Amino acid sequence: MIYQMNNNETVASVFMFSLSIIIIIGVIIFFVYWGDKIQLIRRKKWLALISIIPGIIASIIFFLNQFTEYYTNFALNIILTLAFSIILAFILKQIAFNTIPYHEIRELSVLEKGTNLLLVKNLVVHYPLYKGLIKRQVGAVRAVNGITFDIKTGETFGLVGESGCGKTTVAKALLGLIEKTDGEIQFHQKVIPQKYPSYLRQKIQIVFQDPDASLNPRMKVIDIIAEPIKNLMGITKKDEIRKIVMKLMEEVSLKREHLDRYPHEFSGGQKQRIVIARALSCNPELIILDEPTSALDVSVQAQILNLLKHLQRTYRYGFLFITHNLAVVNHIADRVGVMYLGKFVEIGDTNQIFESPTHPYTKALLASRTEIDPDNQEISYVIEGEVPSPLFPPLGCSFNPRCSSDAKTSDCEINFPNKVEVEKGHFIWCVK
Repeated sequence: MIYQMNNNETVASVFMFSLSIIIIIGVIIFFVYWGDKIQLIRRKKWLALISIIPGIIASIIFFLNQFTEYYTNFALNIILTLAFSIILAFILKQIAFNTIPYHEIRELSVLEKGTNLLLVKNLVVHYPLYKGLIKRQVGAVRAVNGITFDIKTGETFGLVGESGCGKTTVAKALLGLIEKTDGEIQFHQKVIPQKYPSYLRQKIQIVFQDPDASLNPRMKVIDIIAEPIKNLMGITKKDEIRKIVMKLMEEVSLKREHLDRYPHEFSGGQKQRIVIARALSCNPELIILDEPTSALDVSVQAQILNLLKHLQRTYRYGFLFITHNLAVVNHIADRVGVMYLGKFVEIGDTNQIFESPTHPYTKALLASRTEIDPDNQEISYVIEGEVPSPLFPPLGCSFNPRCSSDAKTSDCEINFPNKVEVEKGHFIWCVK
């Protein structure tokens, strides 16, 4: 009978000891990973592992000393062991926080105009297609097929073309949201590695096309704008964050009383201003604008464009402006790249592109613009045919099936286009 009681106590003690180890590991991992700034610490796993060790050692000592009585003292034992580990974890977290390489945002920094900001060399992005049970690759969608361009501080580079030509894919590749197949992307003359570095999340920001889809409807405006400040900059003091957010809202012409409202309480233009303020919150240097005005009324578009130009004049950001609207590009861009089926067909200064377009596709785009004319309400020009599939692009010049140029020959169906300099800084890709 006594033997059976001792055996039951031993089993209970072993079970409680095992349970205490699991509790210690779970609680310490939660405590270590809890907090806004912890994601800025690189060696979180080591911090958690070191913090768990004292608790496990203490549990082992208590178990060996108490053995069959361990289960009766379980509550006291678990409190003491957790205290050892939590105290060590707290100390290590404070030491780690003090070594985080971040700076406080006091004012938006002003960049030196005209310095090299972004360089894209022969960027290629293919989306692989898989088929069958073993997921065998049977092809690839050639979304971007070897483009090169650069952006300087204080400059806006416009990226135009029809839907499906690869404009947004370029933006995603710059942001590290998709993996590039080939090519090189340099930021401040340093190659961006395949594993996207965290500091570039501060330096390269994006303004999405649809503000409703990019704003969390359950968060107040102050929390939406403050999120990157906490996550990327490591600033967590509420008073300091509120001051920073108020300053950013003033920059985009929003008022103090808007801070504690939800996104559904704003108009479309105001929502886009909130998205722009969030993009500015990390002191970026390059801002990617993916159709930022397409969902807005014409009058609101003008306000947003003027706001962007004001911010660029003040802080000299570099802009990559992606749009279908040629009138918007003409208003805001310094240089323009015209894309067709994943490649550039023409690139040059805005005046060169709009006043002396050379490539047949560029001419067709400009001719198909809709203009307000009370005497002539017909659409003046429509590009013939459909955009070929990027899965099976045509041989030779990709635009040759739709080209209506007088210079078109049979060579266009065989030979690849050459880069031709029309004038200084103005290039086209054409067989002839």
